[in-house]
Amino acid sequence: MSASLTHGGLPDGVTPFKLCDLVAEIAHGTCKKERLSATAVRLLHYFIRACRQSDFEPGKICGTWEQPQTMAGELRISTKVLHNAEAELRRGGFIERTHSPHARRSGKRHNGNIVALAGISLRPLIDGWAKWQARREAIELQANAVFCLKQEVAALNREVRASDNPEAIERVGEILPRGRVSRINDVEKLEALRNTLEALLVLLELPSGATESSDRTEEIVTPNIPESNSSKNRSGARSGGGDDDRATKVTPDLVAGIASSDYRNLLPHGRSLSWRDLIDASETACRWHGISEAAFGQACERLGRERAAVCVVVIDRNARLPGEHRYRARSGRRCLTGLLRNPTGLLPMLKAAQGYPEGQLGEGSFTPEPSGQDDHGSFGKLASASLAKLAKGYTT
Repeated sequence: MSASLTHGGLPDGVTPFKLCDLVAEIAHGTCKKERLSATAVRLLHYFIRACRQSDFEPGKICGTWEQPQTMAGELRISTKVLHNAEAELRRGGFIERTHSPHARRSGKRHNGNIVALAGISLRPLIDGWAKWQARREAIELQANAVFCLKQEVAALNREVRASDNPEAIERVGEILPRGRVSRINDVEKLEALRNTLEALLVLLELPSGATESSDRTEEIVTPNIPESNSSKNRSGARSGGGDDDRATKVTPDLVAGIASSDYRNLLPHGRSLSWRDLIDASETACRWHGISEAAFGQACERLGRERAAVCVVVIDRNARLPGEHRYRARSGRRCLTGLLRNPTGLLPMLKAAQGYPEGQLGEGSFTPEPSGQDDHGSFGKLASASLAKLAKGYTT
């Protein structure tokens, strides 16, 4: 037996039929050079079925020396098509040819085992089992990535069209003809479409909560507010006339800096804050102002969880303004509804809150609204319970 043609065998539990199934699953490949034609797949299945079960055992030779004319007749293809399919399988690393070109194929068995082979060897296919398995996993990951990207592009497309902005809708029609991505299966093309649509959303100052990650820094673009001398358009000292013309980078630490002292008591200490910390604290603060879980969930869906958390911080801050102040938040539910209708007002409110030091707010005039789930708990008990819950979560 020729030692150079022997193979290491298939893994335990893997049969030639499973090998056929694997070949069919990886036929599409992850790129064009890995793709197998339907004829090549049929021919490879023919080679596998032409071998005996014992030929796939470790240390054996596995292959066939069937003549091309015979195989072409059984597969109902021409010999030219068959030779092209064989060449495709050799380039893909599935088979190897053990005979001279244009020579007659031959082989010999002894005690049921192949001892000489001048034909087609399946050693590369069998020894490459781990490689084919990895390729199948890569194909599955690519398919999942394509599916997720299609969902993101479709969601961004709907979001832009919902803005009722004619120029934006026209631009989307140029970026995404007919608004369909079903025929696009290239990851790079889908990523380019997603990035372009996200950039268009930023220009429109539209909330894109469905496409944002919950634990990364969020950028809120400042609306273009015309300069005016009217005192009604000013809510505190401004840091500079040109600040409103640039994007403001809103970080968790910046938001926590304008939060009330009661709200800050809900936040962890001794480490840098994350958006997850603000979201959890805002869920608790909602109960102080009569904002239900359903209302906060709707805000998260409409604005994104980060923006919804910032809304609660601003509402809680404004609820502690003096009773006679024109911007005092008297109903948390109504304030949140207003921000849902006009999310572009969030950043001006956030910047206005930075102009009022905590000592000027008169926080003592604020009385938290008890939640429906804890009618007997005071504000101090609620804050202590929340802190205990947070501390337990970070120690486990």
